[in-house]
Amino acid sequence: MRALADTLTRWPAESLARRPLLAGVLAFLSRLVPASFFAVVCISFWVDFRETGRLTSLAWIVSEAMVVVLFVVRRPSHLISERPLDWLVAVAGSTVFLMARPADSAVAPEWLALSLQLTGLAIQATSKATLGRSFGVVAANRGIVTRGPYRLVRHPIYLGYLVTHIGFLLVDTSPRNLAVYLIGYTFQIARIVAEERVLRSDASYCGYCQQVRYRLIPGVF
Repeated sequence: MRALADTLTRWPAESLARRPLLAGVLAFLSRLVPASFFAVVCISFWVDFRETGRLTSLAWIVSEAMVVVLFVVRRPSHLISERPLDWLVAVAGSTVFLMARPADSAVAPEWLALSLQLTGLAIQATSKATLGRSFGVVAANRGIVTRGPYRLVRHPIYLGYLVTHIGFLLVDTSPRNLAVYLIGYTFQIARIVAEERVLRSDASYCGYCQQVRYRLIPGVF
């Protein structure tokens, strides 16, 4: 097991800086692959809207379409994690939640769940717009952003997803969905830890952390 852990936390010894062709290919794929994935997600939400008329599906399209654009226009990273484990938790933290499915049972009124989902989506969209060209999936430093929602918590995009997912779970309550979200947020917390490990190499981020104490939930975490 230890050998496996060492493999997951190491990168080949030769730096990508010495292999510009490989670095260029990886940079291109790091934009193309996730942008294509989130484009497919947008299409699936459009299909859901056509079939159900859910307003939340339209809001999801706006939020995830922003991701596609931001991947295309994002600036190069000053520093990006070279740990395969960090890449794994980043991908898992972005995709596991898609395994949640509509359910027949609910533990809260529809209006409350809808309000939470729309609020969460608004937080996501505002935070993504504020992050702008510094947006990414894998732990990296593309510039420190401290304005807007980043004055409240250090990872407001993830807070927006959390609020949205709570709203979904309240009206689509099932053991499957609960398990999906528990697994997903295990990866999401590991992702936050990985991102902060990379960003803390920047003195300005350390100063920012002293000003904004909480990572995800004000007063809690």
